[in-house]
Amino acid sequence: MRPPPDPSVPERTGILVIRVWLEQDAPGRLRARLTQAADLGEAPATLATAADVPEVCAAVETWLRRFLDPRGGDAGVTRR
Repeated sequence: MRPPPDPSVPERTGILVIRVWLEQDAPGRLRARLTQAADLGEAPATLATAADVPEVCAAVETWLRRFLDPRGGDAGVTRR
């Protein structure tokens, strides 16, 4: 059972949207754009682009690790 939330710690909610598409006649046709907001009160921003599954997975993992950072990291990912 989870302990009740600590009222002294503000709740954080992040958003990560992954838009994927296939480019015609391009090697490694997969393309992805990851857009994030570290908090619902901020405007979403593109944080990464990727061209294959491992790049998308790495960007998602980085975003999650930064979001979970107890110091309240910005949850951003370095732009490629």
